[in-house]
Amino acid sequence: MTEGVQGARLRRAALAVYPAVLAGERLDFLLDRSGLRGSERASLQWLLSGALRESGILQELLQRLLRPGKQDEQILALLQLALFELRHGQRPDFAIVNDWVSASQLVGKSWAKGLINAVLRRYLRERPGLDADAVSASHPDWLLQRLQDAYPTDWPTIVRANLQAAPLWLRVNRRRISRDQYQALLQEQGHASQRCATLPDALILPQSLPVRELPGWEDGWVAVQDGAAQLAAEILAPQAGERILDACAAPGGKTAHLLSLGADDVLALDSAAPRLQRLEVALQRQGLSTQTRVADAAQISSYWDGRPFHAILLDAPCSATGIIRRHPDILHHAPDLPRLCQEQARLLRGVWPALAPGGRLLYATCSLLPEENELLVQDFLHTQADACRVDDPRCGQRLPGQEEMDGFYYALLRKSAAGEAA
Repeated sequence: MTEGVQGARLRRAALAVYPAVLAGERLDFLLDRSGLRGSERASLQWLLSGALRESGILQELLQRLLRPGKQDEQILALLQLALFELRHGQRPDFAIVNDWVSASQLVGKSWAKGLINAVLRRYLRERPGLDADAVSASHPDWLLQRLQDAYPTDWPTIVRANLQAAPLWLRVNRRRISRDQYQALLQEQGHASQRCATLPDALILPQSLPVRELPGWEDGWVAVQDGAAQLAAEILAPQAGERILDACAAPGGKTAHLLSLGADDVLALDSAAPRLQRLEVALQRQGLSTQTRVADAAQISSYWDGRPFHAILLDAPCSATGIIRRHPDILHHAPDLPRLCQEQARLLRGVWPALAPGGRLLYATCSLLPEENELLVQDFLHTQADACRVDDPRCGQRLPGQEEMDGFYYALLRKSAAGEAA
């Protein structure tokens, strides 16, 4: 895809969606409602994801390029989008400037043409110094401070990784087609891909593309799933005949992976019916099925029949600070961390009684923050006499960009068997 935003319809959509996401709405939901499809939607997603990822930088640039004083919010949004395309687009600078100057008419602000032109041309004249000075503003203060505290040497690497677009990770559905066969199909369509040595079903594409352009998408040959998310089912390692609980299952990627690896008795829970319906649709597309139930996983009396589970996957709700490069709108919504940590601990303690003696539980989040991850697990182990940690080199904290994967945390826990010391 040529990175750019050609066409008034696309710029009009961008000018509607971008401020709405900054105000708190979800990017993926608004993209679905934009009415754009195929390459137009891909271009819109490229622009919006990138501008959201760099919004702190773009706002800092505008502080340097505009005179102090109250500014029109729509024009500020337009200038941020224009600056992002100037920083990363592949069209000529003059074309980008002209198109965004003209876009002022799309929001009924023709009076701003001169201002937009002046700001963008000044940026082009002073670009090297302006860009260098603005990078430090890429993350909100609350997150930057936590990253610096938790990762005193690695935080600059994390920040840089968050500012990069993530590659497209695929998980080939081994029940439909082999990875080698699917990689050959991609090659035939002109899509280069590479394998991941540690994930037997994974392929990595350097650039995203609309999923319906993937061969066999409608027939369930492949799913979009980051490598870090694929690790969850690999670590849990389901065996045929085991009873498995996927405690917070939607949107269903990990459930599908467990089933494709041979799990044949999985109960998938989610607390919201619409999310569970999306899970069921995703499984159906891949030719998979399992038991599903709307339930709060911590309230085991609402779904548990008393037969213990051999394995439990608890992919807990979290701050999602490990997947910012994929969901940059996370940068604009400070999470309620005390509430999240309380919920994570409640879920972990709630599902533990349903685990069989000798069984294993994988606690996972897509967070980078220790209070949601290692500190929470340590506290659980200190107070749960029959719990111990399983030593697995794939567990622990994974940082964004590491092996091209998202940031994730895993802890594999084991319940001691009857009469066995934890």
